Amino acid sequence: MADPAAEKLLYESEAYRLTTHRLIQPGLVAELVFPTCLRITREGCPPQELHLPQELPEDTPRYRGSIPVLGAVYYMAIWELLQNRTPEGLLLAGANWSTVWTRDIAYAAALGAAAALPECCRASLDARVAEGRVLQDTGTGGGWPVSTDRVVWAMGVWAVYEVLGDDAWLEQCVEVLVRTLEEDARVLRSDSLLRPGETSFLDWRDQSYPDWMTPADIASSYAFGTNVLHYICRRLLARMLRQLGRSEEAEKAAAAATELAAQVRKCFWSNGACRFGMFRTAEGYLDERTDALATALAVLSGLAGEHAQQVLQSLPRSPYGTPVFSPYKSCLPEAYHNRAIWPFVEAYVLLAHAEQQDSTGAGRCLSSMLRAAMAFGTNKENFHAETGAAADTLLNSDRQLWSVAGMLGVFYHGLFGLQYEGNNLVLAPCVPKEYAGSHWLTRLRIRNMVLDIHLNGYGTEVWSVMVNGKPAAPVIPLDTEGHVVVELELMPAEDAETAPPPPRATEDLPTPEWTTPGPKRLVWQEVPGAVSYCVYRDGVAFSTTLEPVCPLAEPTAYHEYSVQAIGAGSLCSSLSRPFCCPLPGSEYSLAPHRVGEEAEYSVEHGQAWLDTRPCTARLRFEEAELPAGTYRLRVLYANATASLRDGDTCALRELQVDGVPAGILLMPHHTEQGAWDAYTHSTALTCRLEAGTHCFELCYTPACVNANGELNQCMVRRLELLRLGD
Repeated sequence: MADPAAEKLLYESEAYRLTTHRLIQPGLVAELVFPTCLRITREGCPPQELHLPQELPEDTPRYRGSIPVLGAVYYMAIWELLQNRTPEGLLLAGANWSTVWTRDIAYAAALGAAAALPECCRASLDARVAEGRVLQDTGTGGGWPVSTDRVVWAMGVWAVYEVLGDDAWLEQCVEVLVRTLEEDARVLRSDSLLRPGETSFLDWRDQSYPDWMTPADIASSYAFGTNVLHYICRRLLARMLRQLGRSEEAEKAAAAATELAAQVRKCFWSNGACRFGMFRTAEGYLDERTDALATALAVLSGLAGEHAQQVLQSLPRSPYGTPVFSPYKSCLPEAYHNRAIWPFVEAYVLLAHAEQQDSTGAGRCLSSMLRAAMAFGTNKENFHAETGAAADTLLNSDRQLWSVAGMLGVFYHGLFGLQYEGNNLVLAPCVPKEYAGSHWLTRLRIRNMVLDIHLNGYGTEVWSVMVNGKPAAPVIPLDTEGHVVVELELMPAEDAETAPPPPRATEDLPTPEWTTPGPKRLVWQEVPGAVSYCVYRDGVAFSTTLEPVCPLAEPTAYHEYSVQAIGAGSLCSSLSRPFCCPLPGSEYSLAPHRVGEEAEYSVEHGQAWLDTRPCTARLRFEEAELPAGTYRLRVLYANATASLRDGDTCALRELQVDGVPAGILLMPHHTEQGAWDAYTHSTALTCRLEAGTHCFELCYTPACVNANGELNQCMVRRLELLRLGD
């Protein structure tokens, strides 16, 4: 049993108390009986002892230090990482997941797995490539192109390259990234470099999106986190190309990254909230909830710019850490993404604080991660933000890969501050005051050197450095060979003015629902807790009212309206489903006319079956006599090949207008598998039409290959056209 007199307080809140040897929270005590034995005692249960093996493979990095709990959780993480390794040398996503996933391995490699098992990370990243392009994980409505965060693969590749320095492999990865970005550009057509699609890793739509949003709505929206990843991908691609001597291509990629960064800031920054919003709908409405992962990545990549400290300090926290988004959805009591903390996200938030030299903020995040590992005896996938319990979530797994890697990243890139800049390894430690002491990281293999790093003190300012016994800067060239011993002494900074505590995570207000809206008056249900309502028109605040009603002038143009409930303080709801006010006579509906080149299949009961066979690969609609103008085009369809939450069979079809391609329509699965009588709207395309008779066709072309590659099916009832204006 640890001597209580030797214990030092690391963190204390209303929820738990963490010391150098134990965790105490209501109903649970976890304590280090020995450095290699964690005893967890839950109220009403016999004690559970977890023995932490410290006999690791020779090439595995090791940690030791003067804070016992750090040594325990490090060895728990490194051991769980090894347990996730398959005989083939791949890294599985966790104890409950017998597969390799793109975002899991990419985030994990970037966090810390690449430093510990670079070859396994390389093999796992390679396993997520097919036909020269990165594979998208399954997600809402059938994965890509509803989910478009597969470019996170670049983060994993660069992390592995930093450790191994294999230019030949990097050349292969560059070609994969180029083809992937080109495919995205073809299918996800946009007037800018912004890419539509689901928020990265928040891929249970009911957990994080307003209930009214369908998979097609999500596919048409723009997520902050996903676009941060597209920026990071282009930025890393530029680095890769420079490393390979392809300077002209590198400059183009760097210019695209710079342009995209400006577009992301413009699209997602909220002047009113002074933070980045979570996503922007196709109609132009910004959801101003915070996305913790996206915010941290924006800070770490430099995209947040002058707002970096501000957005970090404004991230809401619960008693147990940083929720993945806030406010929570009040209409959904279950926790998974909603009301939850994910340790790998907490790790990225910690690293963002460290990058800003904010050791206090980093210390808060570290306490959350240490508490979770000690309480559960494993690196769980997630846990409830308000209760701290893993059993209170809908789905969970032990030794979740990115949670494990996040814990390792706390050591490698947080405490010891390993950073790669050009052809150098830079050490920029961040040790919170409570963790002051001696820290050793040994047997760390980077390219042709083996590093032993000794860190002493606390803070972020390096006072003295010794490399192999000689004074030096905290910079080690990556072409260094052999055994390298680094001694770092930190100079404690003077106590700065205490920053205000982060805001408390809360629930949102229920989303307003329309009752009898019309072209002359908007009416919606009263929202409990609302003190006023803000009405938006075409994405811009239009009117504020104290009652759930808003009169409208006689329309002279097409408009879309949405309403938001406003509560006390900063409390608000998500924006309601947009209500469209078209002008009279501006809507057209065209029925299916013929399926296939030679009319092999008839249109039955007003609906047409489409798949990838030549005989069903083309659907022609009735011709239409139309006035000149700008039109929005979409189809009413059904896709029940899989559930709306999962799978990889989003249907894609090219819409041709008078024989000319107008773009790709997405028809995600949007119901339960097999429910082919459920119809909804596809994504929409906008095009200019001249006055006259027009012909419209849906075609399966080489550009329409989905994530599945073979199964690409849907039923179509009609094509809808809405004239938006002259």
